[in-house]
Amino acid sequence: MILKKVRYSIFILFIVVTAVLLHTTMDLSNQKKEDHASIQVLTQELAQMEIKAAELEKYKKNMALHQFQDSIFQLRHPEFSEIAKIVFKKSKEYGFNPYLVMGLIQVESNFKPYAVSVAGAYGLTQVNYSVWKDELDINFNRIYNLEYNIDLGLKILKHYYEKTNRNLIQALFHYNNGYKHNNTGYSLKVISTRFYANKNKAAGKTEKGDKLSI
Repeated sequence: MILKKVRYSIFILFIVVTAVLLHTTMDLSNQKKEDHASIQVLTQELAQMEIKAAELEKYKKNMALHQFQDSIFQLRHPEFSEIAKIVFKKSKEYGFNPYLVMGLIQVESNFKPYAVSVAGAYGLTQVNYSVWKDELDINFNRIYNLEYNIDLGLKILKHYYEKTNRNLIQALFHYNNGYKHNNTGYSLKVISTRFYANKNKAAGKTEKGDKLSI
């Protein structure tokens, strides 16, 4: 009788130990799968981090080159560099494409701050003093100041842009002609400058007419 109880106890113990071992083995197997999955995720994240690190390094090198180029350009052409900075700032302020504004200045004055036309237009953007002096309350003593002149020019362009229902080609036409003349080639001349045309070409843009980016 005792022997039977011992055998039964041993059998129960065997079953319990087997169950524990089986459960432990399953836990270890599941843990191994989870560890393998975690390793795969970490490996992928590491690969992405390495790609981002390489891109960041490339960006830093490009930034260093651009900073060097900008510094050299400022030293070589300080006035033109200052004009470009003002154009960028004021263009964003008035909602125009700075490359377009650079094109406008090239056509109007060829970047000569003291340019004067026979019609009485002054400075970089060739502001017609007699036409706009009262409406814009122009201080003639400042008309050759780079920032002041560009600001006046963009106010005038914005005026025509709104008057023509945001049609840039027509706005450019009126900027040069007012409402009296008929220089139909002016708008094309501005958008064909190397500043505006080449930038749009590089960006893959093929805009036409009133679809032009302002």
